[in-house]
Amino acid sequence: RAPLTAALIAEGRARLDAADLGLDLDADGRVLHADGAADPALFALGPPARAAFWETIAVPDIRQRIEALAAVLTP
Repeated sequence: RAPLTAALIAEGRARLDAADLGLDLDADGRVLHADGAADPALFALGPPARAAFWETIAVPDIRQRIEALAAVLTP
């Protein structure tokens, strides 16, 4: 695991998804804490989000997720 991911998990600020592919996220990409609460300010994109959004490694896929995240952050 990447050092940041490992630290977030160790602190309870994140948890792994059920398939152990990446971080557990809500539908908007917010990182879920160990207790299942969504972090209001911590989002994941790219490979750490692959369990929630599956194909998020290629640039076009990441661009779509960034557009969706921008819509959440700028209502």
